[in-house]
Amino acid sequence: MDCCRRKYGSIGKSLASVFLALAGSVCTALPADAASDPKAPAGAAKKASVPVALVRVHLPLTGNADQALQASLRRIRDSLLAAARAEDVPTRPLLVLEFAPQATPEEPGAGSQFERALSLSRFLCSRQMASVKTLAFLPKSVHGHGVLLAMACEEIVMAPDALLGKAGLEEADEGTIRQTVVAAYREIAEVRRTIPVALAVGMVDPETEIIQIETEEGISFVLSSDREEFARGREIVEEKTLVPRGTMAEFDGREGRQFGFVKYLAATREGLAKAFALPAESLVEDESLATEWKPVMLELEGELTPRKASQLESLLGVAIEQSGVNWIGIRIDSAGGDLEASVRLASTLARLDANSVRTVAYVPVEASGGAALVALACDQLVMHSTARLRSGPSTNRPAEIEAAKLALREALAPQTVHSWSLLMAMVDQGVELFQVQHKTTGAIRIMSGAEAAEPRHAGVWQRRKPVTKVGEVLEFTGPQALELGLAWQNVESYDQLKRIYTLDKDPVVAKPNWALELIEALASPEFAILLLMAGFAGIYIELRTPGLGVGAFVGAVALLLFFWSKYLHGTAGWLEVLLFVAGVSSILLEIFVLPGFGIFGLGGGALVIASLVLASLTFVQPHSPADMEELVRSMGMVAFAGVGVIVIAIASSRYLPQAPLLRKMVLAPPPPEERILLDHREAVADYEHLIGAPGVTTTSLRPSGKAEIDHQLIDVIAESEPLDPGTPIQVVDAHGNRVVVRRAKDADS
Repeated sequence: MDCCRRKYGSIGKSLASVFLALAGSVCTALPADAASDPKAPAGAAKKASVPVALVRVHLPLTGNADQALQASLRRIRDSLLAAARAEDVPTRPLLVLEFAPQATPEEPGAGSQFERALSLSRFLCSRQMASVKTLAFLPKSVHGHGVLLAMACEEIVMAPDALLGKAGLEEADEGTIRQTVVAAYREIAEVRRTIPVALAVGMVDPETEIIQIETEEGISFVLSSDREEFARGREIVEEKTLVPRGTMAEFDGREGRQFGFVKYLAATREGLAKAFALPAESLVEDESLATEWKPVMLELEGELTPRKASQLESLLGVAIEQSGVNWIGIRIDSAGGDLEASVRLASTLARLDANSVRTVAYVPVEASGGAALVALACDQLVMHSTARLRSGPSTNRPAEIEAAKLALREALAPQTVHSWSLLMAMVDQGVELFQVQHKTTGAIRIMSGAEAAEPRHAGVWQRRKPVTKVGEVLEFTGPQALELGLAWQNVESYDQLKRIYTLDKDPVVAKPNWALELIEALASPEFAILLLMAGFAGIYIELRTPGLGVGAFVGAVALLLFFWSKYLHGTAGWLEVLLFVAGVSSILLEIFVLPGFGIFGLGGGALVIASLVLASLTFVQPHSPADMEELVRSMGMVAFAGVGVIVIAIASSRYLPQAPLLRKMVLAPPPPEERILLDHREAVADYEHLIGAPGVTTTSLRPSGKAEIDHQLIDVIAESEPLDPGTPIQVVDAHGNRVVVRRAKDADS
């Protein structure tokens, strides 16, 4: 528990306190990119011979991110060891894990799955990785179970203002911290000894209290539950509560440096290289070492239409789920197009787990407007030197533009490393952008004045020179985009792009096939209306057909194609199918089992309509004007299909009985003379003479059905309870043709 000891000697207690105060002030006074202790290497002029590699760990860790990262780390480890043997380096190679949390303003870096983080942490602590020195580099705050991964590294370097802690956010929401989670944090802390055990437990369990105790041996961090055992045999000089019960511990870089678990303070790769006396180029990701790529190339050329965006999304899903690719390149040569489709495609790319799938935008000529959003949403942007990344005018309506800007700000920007104002300026030339510089780290970003004035940015960023004014076209060449951090690399040819990623041959270009074209056609609003009309018209015709089943078959196939196309198009799932089946079942129950009440019929009809409307929506509850417009379009499609079914029903009733081919398939109405006779019989029907007569039910009475009374098959209604077939009954009332029966008394006995 005394994980942060500093041995001072009995005479130098006061000097120790002075030294700690001076050390804290020195760390604060040093530049953020090079703050280190006096023993740190001085200068970076002499090139280090220790092999170094850097790999980015994107947070949160979900899915199979741990397996993908383990494969990459093994590959990089083997390369580092081979380089160390070749150069006869006596020290262990350095492997830097740069944490790249998702840019959520609420809890940055949160959301990692505990199982994924624990699996990767145990791998870093295993013998497999003992041959290399692991360093966790945190230029931004990390919360959630990504903290466990940082603890599993041998050393930690943080930006001064970055926060590390609140590891139990997800567990805290469930109301209780599971003991297995706390035990895992204790296990990693005890094995690695990077962070004191008490601090590690306090980061994940809010039910603990952490005490900072100063003894003759130094300063230690102890859990309140272990305080008595720790104090036994020691003289306590001073103690104070560092983290009170009910809160989860978190510490910024300066506090971590003061408490001894942060080795250096650095906010950029340049600062990290300076602190370790490394050449800056050694801390650049080497894509040839990342993993064994399984590549595929998509093409975005010309206008970006909703259909083209849907095709690219479908190709993405097929490539990842069926082909198992882990490198997706998108060759972009487009001036943009439909704004909603552009935002949707960009969001799809940004949501892909960067630990498992690398997305690379390749721009040889131009990416403008919505196409520029797609390029910036990828993990890496590679441009030709003469290529252009520029804003483009939008032909969308003002309401659609505002809805897209809201989606860019709240959905797309947090999933990328770019500011929301930069993304917005690509589709709206009314945004004025500036270069801003971080007052502490010196990092350069592009923001609007409104974004820089937000509470989380105010006082942190200092405005520098303007990038574009209102009404001007925003444009970056390849070198300019590289200098501002928008592009990752500049290349002169496609072959150079392949060499960067060590792709031996041209990636397969995924293109829409006939099946995808068919799906797109079936999912179009026009064809969807035809399918719905055919489906319900087939059911209607089946009800009027004497047992051939052609209408039911046609209707079932049409409805199956409707839901299948919507499922493959990504707008329908099991919810819509289950709602539709439940609705149809309720309607059939109303017709054949419980006639006369209307509850199941009305409810079933509502379920059917809801399922058809939801099958064409990308959401369940609308949150924006664009969502409302999509909802209106979907409801209009269903309404139009309903009107079409009514027209078909009227036409079939009038013309189908006379059609030569369908005359024997459709039940024709009786002749006029027969109808008059039937009406007369129904009008003069009188069953009062049956009151008191016994009988037997021939069908279930729920409450209506049929019964045999006085050797006649008569429609009857049960008075008080449902009756099964074969139940003895007695007529208790009769008005015209309405006969009411009840269970016979003899049957009760």
